[in-house]
Amino acid sequence: MGEPLHTRKHISGVTWEVYIYILTAGPVGVRDVWRTLQLSSPSLAQYHVNKLLELKVVNQTRGGKYIADKKEQMEALRDFIVLRGKLIPRLVFYGALISGILACYLLFWPFEWNFRDLVVLGVSVISIFAFFFEAYNQYRSLKASVRKV
Repeated sequence: MGEPLHTRKHISGVTWEVYIYILTAGPVGVRDVWRTLQLSSPSLAQYHVNKLLELKVVNQTRGGKYIADKKEQMEALRDFIVLRGKLIPRLVFYGALISGILACYLLFWPFEWNFRDLVVLGVSVISIFAFFFEAYNQYRSLKASVRKV
């Protein structure tokens, strides 16, 4: 009962696509939404923006543009980071961290092909593969949900 409104309501369809666009594009106007997403009319774009405003996941700036509220980011996107207008799965950063640790291990530790080194190598490679594979699946499922619109 005390949950925020956006966790009780489900955004889907064109409204979801509009939300993803506003989240990744930064401050945009209704006509930007209309043109970029190739909606049938600016009033349809305004309708979907208004739905997002009601859910309080989008705010209007003083200049009349719309921007996603970072504090109210949708639950479906909690595993993503917006970086330069792109949604990047958090798992990419974990995979990069393990890759960096493995690279440092191989560069600065005398690799002797003993049991310890083989275990470190095996666990690291499997972890890196798992992180990047799951990040790819997350990204693909996000793109599929936007494409269904």
